[in-house]
Amino acid sequence: MPKETLIRLNIAIKPSEEAIARVIELSQELGVKCEHEFVLDGKNFFPHITVYSPLFPEKNIEKIIEATEKLVQKFKVLEMKYLKITPNQGWIGVEFENTDEIKSFHEAVISEINFLREGHQLPEFENFDYRAKLSQEKLNNIDKYGFPSSMTLYHPHLTIIRLKGTDEADQIASEIKWDIPSFKSDMVVIYKMGEHGTCVGLVKEFKLNYNAN
Repeated sequence: MPKETLIRLNIAIKPSEEAIARVIELSQELGVKCEHEFVLDGKNFFPHITVYSPLFPEKNIEKIIEATEKLVQKFKVLEMKYLKITPNQGWIGVEFENTDEIKSFHEAVISEINFLREGHQLPEFENFDYRAKLSQEKLNNIDKYGFPSSMTLYHPHLTIIRLKGTDEADQIASEIKWDIPSFKSDMVVIYKMGEHGTCVGLVKEFKLNYNAN
């Protein structure tokens, strides 16, 4: 029997055009000064706010598209409210408030899409050394949903860059100025994913429903 082809997809919130332009500008400024794993450009590496990004059988892509298309009709435009700039293991990102609306959307996506994983997990999540560093709640999320930062551990964020080293990340993050207090996102996107949590290929875009209840 041939081995099943798997693909990691990211169901994500697309930032506003203003936020996209700003995060690309910041990413490229840091990319000149720091050794990095990637720099956002909107062509090869797309700015995004992850909602759910597990591993799926490639055969289920059309079902994932159909389920997402139906789901977004139930949700209005989402407002992203800035909290802070956060470094995490070399990643530097813009953190947003996890409002009731965003929580509801995240949970609805998992509820509708999770079964299409068919139980698959990223290989690193099955590594003993990796799992030994995680909390029990994160381990439970991996087993249930295929991703550690799910449900109560979800934190909406917009990654700016990933540095090759982690020592300077705290200092660099403290110097970043994010000057957009809030913005509204009216698009949900499915991306193919690459290394370091990047989104590298567009699968489909969907408009949130302005008239949803």
